[in-house]
Amino acid sequence: MCDVNKLDTKDQAHLVGRAPGTSSDGLQESVKINIPRYVLRGQGKDEHFEFEVKITVGEEMWTVFRRYSRFREMHKSLKLKYPELAALEFPPKKLFGNRDERMVAERRNHLERYLRNLFRVMLSSSSSPLRPDDDGGFHLSKHAICEFSPFFKKGVFEHSSHGTG
Repeated sequence: MCDVNKLDTKDQAHLVGRAPGTSSDGLQESVKINIPRYVLRGQGKDEHFEFEVKITVGEEMWTVFRRYSRFREMHKSLKLKYPELAALEFPPKKLFGNRDERMVAERRNHLERYLRNLFRVMLSSSSSPLRPDDDGGFHLSKHAICEFSPFFKKGVFEHSSHGTG
């Protein structure tokens, strides 16, 4: 989701004018995902940014904090399992300047776009466990998303050097 306070009047009207629960292309928005902010954690050599990922599925809402390296690991493992994800644009790794505020803000935008595209592809892919079944039943839940990828499981990386829950 975007911050409505940062949109101009025309964009706000577009958001308000949209039917609840539908995206601009008319598809049902069964998953809402955004990265509203990032935080600096650690000290010295272990200083790093973590991105706050907010996920909403129906009435369930949860938040996880993840480092860029966890996003990259998730992308690599999911594209091996679901080849249709290989075409998704993933924000490249930076060798220098990865602690620069402007670069981190830009990375936040790219990661948010990546996650939204990931769900768009997986909700329509025939090989996806997140896709509605053939009889139109739809059982998307927090549990289903966490089973799809541990990346979305709260607390799963708590004791790792790569992120927190």
